[in-house]
Amino acid sequence: TGWTAALAQMAGLFLLVGGAGIAAARALFPSGAEFRAERAGWGLVLGFALVAISEAVCLSTGLRPGPLAFLAVAASAIALGRRFSARGALADPAARPEPAAPLDGLLAGVAAVGVLLYMLRASTEPMWSNDFLAIWGLKGKAIFAARGLPDWLGDPGLAGFSHPEYPLGLPLFYAGVASLLGRWDDHAMALAFPFVQAATLAVLFGWLRRRGASRRLALVAAALVSLFEPLYSGFLTGMAEVPLSAAMLLLGAALSDALDETDTGALRRLAVASVLAAAIKNEGLLVAAAAAAVAASARAGAPSRGRRWRVAAIALAPALAAAAAGRILRGPAPLRDFDLGLLAPARAPELFGRLAEALRSAGEIAAPAWGGIACVAVLLAAGRRTPRADRLLVIAFTCLAVYCTVPAFAVRGPAWLAGTTLLRTTAALVPLAAAAIAGRLGSVFRSPPPAAAPGTGV
Repeated sequence: TGWTAALAQMAGLFLLVGGAGIAAARALFPSGAEFRAERAGWGLVLGFALVAISEAVCLSTGLRPGPLAFLAVAASAIALGRRFSARGALADPAARPEPAAPLDGLLAGVAAVGVLLYMLRASTEPMWSNDFLAIWGLKGKAIFAARGLPDWLGDPGLAGFSHPEYPLGLPLFYAGVASLLGRWDDHAMALAFPFVQAATLAVLFGWLRRRGASRRLALVAAALVSLFEPLYSGFLTGMAEVPLSAAMLLLGAALSDALDETDTGALRRLAVASVLAAAIKNEGLLVAAAAAAVAASARAGAPSRGRRWRVAAIALAPALAAAAAGRILRGPAPLRDFDLGLLAPARAPELFGRLAEALRSAGEIAAPAWGGIACVAVLLAAGRRTPRADRLLVIAFTCLAVYCTVPAFAVRGPAWLAGTTLLRTTAALVPLAAAAIAGRLGSVFRSPPPAAAPGTGV
């Protein structure tokens, strides 16, 4: 009966947290208007990260989690943002001013409808997916109730189903929100996921506009992603795919900016996104490694060798540090779902057979979506190769290739792992892929030049 009030309270909390993150994001973005949408999206994600960080600090120091701890962490982050604010762009933005048009408003409305529809899916009932109940929500509730990390969560014999080897970023966020409220509410807490979706769309739109796409193309990309129900579904609400999809987009966009030296905050954003990705899910390490490989091998745009290796190190090192910190916090935990003994030379024939089975299973899963896959192929062919977008595309395809082949190592068999994970893990790649495809199309359908002033003859 108090659900409406609880939902309003949660929304107010997330707005306050997001405001703190936007203030702290001064360290990541210059103050120009061309960064406004991205700064808002990054800031909201950063505010959510501050909630998890405050909970982790309390766990590590023995302090009591709650509003005072969060205020201290948020105030520190805001002070750092003011002290080390990004001072200005190093390169002129590629986007050109455009007059507003009615169709643009319609597209923005479609994107807003997508967020509202996801809010409806997410909040009609408490978060209920199997992985939320057994992994993410269980850990968050246990941390909140115990005011610490219970020993049994790291014991494979007692809670192996909860995957002790998974990162703790999302459970710490859940526990942090509960500490701020003083209660566990896994119904109203689902509102965090439409907030993350909105942040993802803001970053997608803002990055495309700043890197040269027209407003209409950027709005089309945001509207289509907002309506992508396989990712923004009631089932995935509470699980790690939605926040991981945001972190992937942040990492890819920051990597491209850092290689092109678009502004003074690009390297900082890359480091933050690397930590976020690794703290959310194990796949975050894969994304960081793929980004580092893309940076190290970059040739287009002629970044210097030193610059390439510096960007590669900043893409990967923070993710490794975050994974190491999580291991220290939770203790060692083996990967029980995978048989790495298949890499032994004597088992090569078995491995090849399992790889064939994994790829066959991936093909069977993808077959019903042949129409959408064909549309993506057409859009890719219609675009033009451009380094800023192609880097994101390489990261997405690298992750897709790994997702399709790693089931070969599954203890329960390739078909089982592909059938239970492939759809949702590939769905998380959609915002990153959308930025890449729209970026390639933006090289063909660029922003129109500004109108000439009367009498100038230009």
